[in-house]
Amino acid sequence: MSTPDLRFFVLGAQKCATSWLYYCLRDHPGTVLPETKIEHGYIGGPLYQARGRDWYLDRFPEAGPGAVAGEVAVDYLLDAGAPAAIAEHVASPRLVALLRNPVDRFVSAYFWALRKNQLPSAPIASVLPVFLDQPPGLPERHPDRFVDELVRRAFYGRQLRPYVDRFGPESLLVVLYDEVRDDPARVVRRVYRHIGVDERVVPESLSRRPKVNTRNRAVIALERMTTGRKLARVTDRMHRLLSRVSDPPPELTGAERAALLDRFGPHLLETEAVLAELPEANRPASIRLSDLWT
Repeated sequence: MSTPDLRFFVLGAQKCATSWLYYCLRDHPGTVLPETKIEHGYIGGPLYQARGRDWYLDRFPEAGPGAVAGEVAVDYLLDAGAPAAIAEHVASPRLVALLRNPVDRFVSAYFWALRKNQLPSAPIASVLPVFLDQPPGLPERHPDRFVDELVRRAFYGRQLRPYVDRFGPESLLVVLYDEVRDDPARVVRRVYRHIGVDERVVPESLSRRPKVNTRNRAVIALERMTTGRKLARVTDRMHRLLSRVSDPPPELTGAERAALLDRFGPHLLETEAVLAELPEANRPASIRLSDLWT
């Protein structure tokens, strides 16, 4: 098998439409991606370390002449060692990050972890005091990995900085979840252009909705008992259907949302500073995230 021309990486963040972008990238005839999106299979991650470089490269199917290879894995942002690991494979990668209002990401990630049985079945308010009792910046680490990641995965500036410092500002394209929601076709064109493939291609997956978690407790309870893949697919379809036909009340009050966003304040400013260094074509139309997401 020929070695793929590894060129681009979608770094995350989790619950920011990365799966949607994976399918849009896989639809392009000029790209090749692993046929299965394995979040923990990223370069430098636990599976990579256990199974090796050949295992990682063998995940890419054969590609036509000139096709560029890439990967989508949200732990590239979370793992501080990932930039150095990528550099061992690719000297000048093209990087894409999708970011989302950290409070919305918090809520979405909470229900995702709940569905996957990673958190106790309890109201979201049960985890809020852990974070609201901290000062802005959320400096204290929580011993439970999944609780900790509810906030830490949205420390975007801290996570993007090593990539910009190592590979340069021109390597990174940053897209907001809001842009995916409002104009997905434009987002896809920008991503295709950034990684160097024909931006005129319209992917079949363009109309796919980013994953949305229903908050129906009965379906969540069923999914938490699920171990087989077939039943998991059924409950996932139920989640998708319910998210389209029902609009549940907000899980956080306005005061809770404002207080939690305040705790993210220093991280938003840190992210704005990184965005300000990027070429204009590589950043959102507005980099004032602290204003955009109030």
